[in-house]
Order: sequence, then structure tokens, then C-alpha cells
Amino acid sequence: MSSKQKFAYITATIVAALLAVVGVWLPWVRKQPVGITDEYIAGLDAGFSDIDFLVIVLVMAVVVAVVLGHYPNWRTDAVLIGAGGLILVVFGSVFQSYLAVERYVVEPGLYLLIASGCLFILIGVVAALNRRLTPIVSNRDNPRVG
Repeated sequence: MSSKQKFAYITATIVAALLAVVGVWLPWVRKQPVGITDEYIAGLDAGFSDIDFLVIVLVMAVVVAVVLGHYPNWRTDAVLIGAGGLILVVFGSVFQSYLAVERYVVEPGLYLLIASGCLFILIGVVAALNRRLTPIVSNRDNPRVG
């Protein structure tokens, strides 16, 4: 992988991480003015709460693994796909539960979290494909290799 590709890979990972951090900070849901209830709803207010710190730790661990993993030829695509899948499963189910109730409206924070999970998976898949296709191209260009 060239230095330009490494820079783009690390930058895209950091962007996905920032989307996740902003997504957990922004509200996930808003109540419709149907009636006043005193129930606790995760993601109703802006700011960090219960599960948010776990998401931030997961995202920061992924960024550190990607940044440090590119130097000693360590494969980080599985880490990206796994973290993105975990984010999609958790916050996709939260999204579905909010959509199931008519008095809730999904806010931008939840959309950013889902976009972050998709972006992590996309970056991991592109990195895995790039790793698999790079030797094929270099072997065709140099007949002595392979």
C-alpha cells in the first residue's frame, strides 16, 4: 500500500470515528407531543451518558489499531469490519425500536452512528480487497515474481 493510500485509509478511519463520537453526543430520539411521560429514554438528551463511553472506547481502540497496525504489516481490516458490524447491530436495533413507536422521532445522532458503522465496514472491505488485489497486479507487471 502506498503512502497516499495509507494516509487516505487512516483519514477515512478517523472520519468514521468522529462521526461515531458526534453521533453518541447528539440526541438519538425526540418525543412527539403526544403526552407527558416520565420514562427514561436512552439518547433523548444531547451529551454523553451510559453506553456512549463504551462506543467512544471502541472507536478509539479501532483508530489506534489502524494507525499502529499499518506499520508492522498487521491486518486491521477485520478490526474495522468487526467494530462497524457491532455498531450497526447495536444501533440498528435501537433505530428499529424507536421506529416501532409512533411517538418517537429519530434524531441525527442515531443516523450518524449508523453511517459510522457502515463507513467502518466499507473501509475494512476496501482494505481487504486492496490487500488481495495488490499482489496480483504486481505479479503481472514483473514476470520474475511469483
